[in-house]
Amino acid sequence: MRRRLPFLVLLAFCLTFSAVGCPCLRGPVNASPGIRWWLFSTFAASRVCPEVLKRGAPLKLGSLGSASVGRFFPTQCDAQVDEERRTLLLRVTGTGYASLPVARRVGFQATVAVEYAPDFFLADDDSTYVWGKFTRLPAQPDFRIIGVENPVVNLATQTPIGTVATLLGQGIISGELGRGFTVVRQADGDDFAMGHLDPPAKPPRPARLFKAREDHASLASDTTEIRSLSREYLGPFEVPGDGLALSLRSRLQGSALVFSVVDRASGDAWRRAYESAGPLGPPFIPPLHQGQLPVGEGTQTFPVAPGQYFIVLENRTPPPLLGLGVGLADPVATLGYSVELGSRP
Repeated sequence: MRRRLPFLVLLAFCLTFSAVGCPCLRGPVNASPGIRWWLFSTFAASRVCPEVLKRGAPLKLGSLGSASVGRFFPTQCDAQVDEERRTLLLRVTGTGYASLPVARRVGFQATVAVEYAPDFFLADDDSTYVWGKFTRLPAQPDFRIIGVENPVVNLATQTPIGTVATLLGQGIISGELGRGFTVVRQADGDDFAMGHLDPPAKPPRPARLFKAREDHASLASDTTEIRSLSREYLGPFEVPGDGLALSLRSRLQGSALVFSVVDRASGDAWRRAYESAGPLGPPFIPPLHQGQLPVGEGTQTFPVAPGQYFIVLENRTPPPLLGLGVGLADPVATLGYSVELGSRP
């Protein structure tokens, strides 16, 4: 996988079992909605939630550009198949954080439920099109603020681009879940696009910032903005065996960043403290790796034991203040990155 996909499209990976990729099955599978639904409901539906819970998802707000401004970390997931409607109801609870105008850092808890009509198509060029067609919101998302950096802000506070509650809702629901998605699996990687694409159309690839390395598997690739005195918690990423290392390939503009590599348990605890929007503090145990991420292009390699790990990025540059804790010219770091897994050097 070369691109980092929002958590909702991870269910697409459930459809990559080898049997349906056989050319002799392409015609019968494509011609029968009943067969496609049976394949999904029988083999894939039970594997959706384990995929959703593996990793945090980028939180993007269209009004703030294409870069992610925070993350949502699912902690509970329930997937229910509706045989009569041939839909999948996904209910996810988790916590997250976002950096918003005026509010700055906001930590939140959310429960969201969304219904999809899943489908897929085996194309003649051996690519697989997977669609998650949004059908409805069974209930409005439930939000609760965990912490906010600016003490005068609450869910109803108006920022220059809307209320805090509206922005969070747009980021998790309208901006991601409600549009549906298309994933095209090809021999050279997976491509994702919001909305529906029919074969032979392919999603554009502007987010592929780095050329693939044959001896490395790409775990995540995206662009993120990290504001002053803010962090980004990438992962957690699984290292399945001995003799392996995580690599961070970066293209950094703006402010310098500090990276820290921590195990999942301490990373989760550190992240929850960050979501409370209190003062930035060090990790609860010393990082396994820590250092300066250079402006420009660079590659950092982190040999680690088998386990799960966060790569935490921090912008320690303080902003000039102009009342209410609002930065006059917030020094933002814009980072394009690829997290990869390969052999130790």
